[in-house]
Amino acid sequence: MDIQGTAAGDAAIVRKVSETVTTAKEPSKNLVSQPSKWLKRLFKGMAIMTALGLTSLAAAQSNLVMNGSSVYADLGKDQFAAALYLETQQQNPGITHSMQGQKRMEVRVLNNYSKRRWFNLWMQSISINNSRETFSDSAQDLITLMQAPKSAPKRGDFIEYLSSPDRGTSMRFNGTELVAGLPSEVFALLLNTWIGAIPPTTSFKNEILGKQSNPEAVALLKTVTTDPQRVSLAASWILPPEPAAVAERLTERATTVKSVISVNPKAKLAAVATTANIGTKPIATQGQSEEQNKEQSAAVKLIADSDNAGSKSGSLAKASVETVAADSEINADIEDEVDFSITEALAMRDYTPLVVQKIYKKISYPSRAIDRGLEGTVRMSIVVSKSGALKKVIVAQKSRHSILNKAAIKATERAAPFPELPAALNTDHFEITVPITFKLK
Repeated sequence: MDIQGTAAGDAAIVRKVSETVTTAKEPSKNLVSQPSKWLKRLFKGMAIMTALGLTSLAAAQSNLVMNGSSVYADLGKDQFAAALYLETQQQNPGITHSMQGQKRMEVRVLNNYSKRRWFNLWMQSISINNSRETFSDSAQDLITLMQAPKSAPKRGDFIEYLSSPDRGTSMRFNGTELVAGLPSEVFALLLNTWIGAIPPTTSFKNEILGKQSNPEAVALLKTVTTDPQRVSLAASWILPPEPAAVAERLTERATTVKSVISVNPKAKLAAVATTANIGTKPIATQGQSEEQNKEQSAAVKLIADSDNAGSKSGSLAKASVETVAADSEINADIEDEVDFSITEALAMRDYTPLVVQKIYKKISYPSRAIDRGLEGTVRMSIVVSKSGALKKVIVAQKSRHSILNKAAIKATERAAPFPELPAALNTDHFEITVPITFKLK
């Protein structure tokens, strides 16, 4: 295909439209009767020129090598497969951040999400892995990134976050670029959720950095495919709407919003994995004193790790999972109308570390477990009421040793009550998943 020739031809069409509009005493009857035809040609020419500008970026991204891959699991279910691509493989997280050149984070969704749950998943992880100042500076860009897809992520969707020295941070959803030109700091915030101080688990971080291999993650990235209808849907988000369709969509949106108002607010789900370091200097939250940090010192180090968590249970969705996924898809139709604000994002950023750090400060490695050399990961799922009371405690994933499970429950219960929920969160309860790994030095 002669791209330059096509672009030149489309440019001529644009000039023809301009001349017709400016020189004719009366509007061209043919032009007025067929506006969509000329608009389609105009946008086609613009799309071709955009494609030419993206050619060099695509070539650079295609030359990247997989640095590592892993699977993110929550409540015993695989949620997405992840991979990091760099120009050269790098196992040091600091160098990975600072190195120049192209970078890409890939996500293959393995379970249906609502937009609210997807937003909470990323925002909470970003909150505990980055400073408040850094988060605040990029809050609007993060919201832009998360709201770009017009549909909640579904099983099989393929999401890419890209970093380029020339184009900053961009995002592709099922092959369609929805966002481009955001600051490079946005990509750094996202990457920190995988290789920062508090990743989902230490094994997840090590696998993304290439220190450990995960053949299952590689297989999932290759074998789980995207529904062609989802590919077409993503492409339709950047096409100009037909005039008749605009009026129809406005009517539908008004009806949908009216329906949303009559529906009781849904529980805001949030999944975030954290790391507790006892015996090393902990990550200080805003307003936390040095004396409080010292209180967290102990002889044994606890770090988030999935080696004993049994997170890699099964990668293909089971029948029960599919049922939940179907319900999630229905709920997502309502929740997709929710708009995320900077105020809400900042409130979540401030509140999440308070809950996590308060639980970690109460963790105590049982002496009997130390004597017997017992290690393991316990994943806690908790619900905090609006007043800060602990409404529910669930051991979402048990370790092989009941003594460690009981220690995790005890730490969570001792940490309560928590601070009141910020009004900006606009919910009567807050749900969060906290993994606690007991690992001997």
